[in-house]
Amino acid sequence: MAKLDLDELPPELVGYVSPRARLTFPPQGHTSDVAFADDGGRVVVVKRCAHPVYLDWLRRERAALRALARSGLPIPRFIAYAEAEKTGQPVGWLLMSHLAGTPFLHAAIDAVPAQRELMFRRLGELARRLHATRVPLGLEREGSWLSRQIEQARMNLPWCDGTAGELAELGRSRPAAMRETLIHGDLALDNVLVDERGELRLIDWADGGPGDPRHDIALALRTKPELELSAAARDAFFSGYGTAAFDDVTCAWFVRLYDFF
Repeated sequence: MAKLDLDELPPELVGYVSPRARLTFPPQGHTSDVAFADDGGRVVVVKRCAHPVYLDWLRRERAALRALARSGLPIPRFIAYAEAEKTGQPVGWLLMSHLAGTPFLHAAIDAVPAQRELMFRRLGELARRLHATRVPLGLEREGSWLSRQIEQARMNLPWCDGTAGELAELGRSRPAAMRETLIHGDLALDNVLVDERGELRLIDWADGGPGDPRHDIALALRTKPELELSAAARDAFFSGYGTAAFDDVTCAWFVRLYDFF
């Protein structure tokens, strides 16, 4: 991804980030350019995106962070958003607070088994808290989440990792719908941070909104090939979540659906 330069900030965002801030560039995916702007210990996360598909994701993340600002969930604080044109194309800029921590999966790999089980119990507790949070105004959606996701997967076929045949099979084997809750929508363990006290935070909220909670759980428990999750750690997660474990076939269905996104 391209490196950010604070001189490129849209004028309406200049007052939120000091021109003296020191920029560092964290590991990141392929959807946005990201920098941490550190001005004497006050750190602002700067995300920039120009790709039409991913720009929509950035707009959705802005909407989710604003809607969830008073939820009490451990998420970044929305600061500001603006769009500007570059070579005739809109470019989105999102500013949010920085949350300290190590990606959960990395920390779990380094942990001894007892520590890892405690981490997954805390992750289950956080998922339960998330799914018990009321869906705020502004994040409601029409129709069922499962139907929306399968239709979106069909639209993603030109660029995603899934195939038309795989998607047809997912349609035939889709699980029965269940009551929708607030979900993160991309609860892969790179989007969960753990700080030095073991507290967990959730980042990357582009898919936040009403949905099937099994999707979050399936992604949270998808640790291979980096980590073979023990039965004890899996049980610890569901102990924290407060329900019986979901069956492996259902979890695998949601992981397969994720290939289309």
